[in-house]
Amino acid sequence: MIPAVVMPRTVTLPLAYGWSVTVWDELTHGQFNDMRSRIYSESADGTLQRNVERFFDGLAVAYLVDWTLTDAQGQAIAIRGLTPDALQDAFRNLRQFAALEVQRAIEAHHDRNLTAIEDLKKTASIDAPSVTISPYAGSPA
Repeated sequence: MIPAVVMPRTVTLPLAYGWSVTVWDELTHGQFNDMRSRIYSESADGTLQRNVERFFDGLAVAYLVDWTLTDAQGQAIAIRGLTPDALQDAFRNLRQFAALEVQRAIEAHHDRNLTAIEDLKKTASIDAPSVTISPYAGSPA
């Protein structure tokens, strides 16, 4: 049986330049919805508008827990425990190549999670007992 609840675990992903990033192993439904809420907003007429500033960084900000990135003086850039808005600001202040390194690692991690879930679905459906569906009363047999 596949558990329906996400265990709050983190994993550390290696990056180039000796850096690493600590991310959530898997996002909960709530974390994923929170991400969508940050990247979309409702306009006055009720339609959803994409916040382009946040859209491209949304997945990275949702997964980010910590990293080993440093500032110009070699001091660690502390992000553990920051709010999503503060994480977004820290992420936006990175050099472009550093942000892309973090973003690509997180997107690859997310893609691996999606593939693993699809694989679980296939395995679960193979192992599931076959159910015979009987016709309902009144159906032409």
